[in-house]
Amino acid sequence: MDYPNLLETAFDEMPAAPTVATVPAAGNDAAVGDSAGAPQLLIWRQIRWSNRRPLIEVEPVVPGGAAEGVRNSAPQTASHTAGEGTPESAQVYRPSGVRVQIPLTPGAYLGLRIPRDSEGELYRYCAGYTTGTSDAPETAGASAGIRCIPCPDGTRIQRGQQCPRCTARDEFTALHSAHLYPGTLTESMRAYAMLEHRLYIATFPDGTHKVGTSSLHSTPRRLDEQAVATATYIALAPDGLAIRRAEDAVTALAKIPQVKQVASKYRAWTNPLPGAQLRTAHQEAVARAREALAELARTEPEVPLTALDEPWIPSLAMNRPYAALRAQSPEPLAPCDPGLESGAAGFFCTGAAGQFLSAHTGDADAAFLVNTAAWRNVLVEPAQEFTRVRVQGSLF
Repeated sequence: MDYPNLLETAFDEMPAAPTVATVPAAGNDAAVGDSAGAPQLLIWRQIRWSNRRPLIEVEPVVPGGAAEGVRNSAPQTASHTAGEGTPESAQVYRPSGVRVQIPLTPGAYLGLRIPRDSEGELYRYCAGYTTGTSDAPETAGASAGIRCIPCPDGTRIQRGQQCPRCTARDEFTALHSAHLYPGTLTESMRAYAMLEHRLYIATFPDGTHKVGTSSLHSTPRRLDEQAVATATYIALAPDGLAIRRAEDAVTALAKIPQVKQVASKYRAWTNPLPGAQLRTAHQEAVARAREALAELARTEPEVPLTALDEPWIPSLAMNRPYAALRAQSPEPLAPCDPGLESGAAGFFCTGAAGQFLSAHTGDADAAFLVNTAAWRNVLVEPAQEFTRVRVQGSLF
């Protein structure tokens, strides 16, 4: 039985875009763009959060030349496997530059295949770069924001998120150290930095923590993106430069890091601590952070901070993954292979936390967690597939 595939709806959202690239089946000499009966390809970008709801962001590919210095041979899909040669008609394609956001509907089916080139490498493409959007600093931040720009060259990359050119163009990176080197910000990014910012302490399901910041525009979205177990906003500053001084103080004095890798977050979700231990660990981390801010106030009283005690609350879209943490005895979602090795994945979606999807393959009690960050910026093909995972369902 074939199920309606969430990913296929991306092609319905591109009426004004160029013809979407396809890969002919073996032995089919149809040209790229002649899509009848041929699989369509798109780039999985990420899960974005908007208005407390998850959106799958993808980018269809279109016919076009390879970027300079980048190998861009035809992908090896299920209908065109390695060793069969590369159809001449499918040798060039590129990201369309059109990002499509698909609402994640609970119960919806999502299936894909992950093609590789003739050398067995994934097709991974530059994510683009970020700039500020304010053209009017005198508006006191009302129009300040950030904008993601697709890679102008559609460059294929081997690792990381950006090509060298987009890394050089990116304006957001400088914001992380702007409190130390304020002259590095562009005018529009400085307007964004002047927005009100908050400081938070986040605790993950394994009891580890991070300190982070969110702007007026990214609260609570920033924590929605983080896949935290619990979090508390502990301070407010009138601008992002002051809040980053506070963040550095918490790291230096309370020994709370500013980064937790996605792979570590995923392991935390599939092996969580009991709820009581998590709450205690979070309260202790918040107390240490408050002590660090008190010391900052004594040594650097010019840093303008207002104390907060506001909990972050998971949204309804997160109910299924967070239910595994709320149980008296945690019932963690099972880990699963994202399909990079097998070349395929498929499941019914039930919820999300950050870049993770809670899912099952037909038995809702046999739930597992999918790390979609493994697919970020990778070329995929919508397909009827199912993830193979060993899950022990509920005993009661």
